[in-house]
Amino acid sequence: SDVFLEKLIFSPLSSGNILIVLVGFCVWIAATLGVLMGMESLSAFLHALRLHWVEFQNKFYNVHGTGQKFMPLTLKRSEEE
Repeated sequence: SDVFLEKLIFSPLSSGNILIVLVGFCVWIAATLGVLMGMESLSAFLHALRLHWVEFQNKFYNVHGTGQKFMPLTLKRSEEE
């Protein structure tokens, strides 16, 4: 955010043109919010991915050996049908 602030707010302020300052401020707000939203989305995605992994592994592994053997999904029709 400091880099955005320096490049998009302080540089236009030195120009003295109010239109450039306003555009720089709008770009600074958009860039800052974009980075924050991107980081928050990545955090939520990684947390959900971790939870899926933990729940998936708990289905097949147990300390006492009572887990289920992994059977991959197959799309073949069974001969009984």
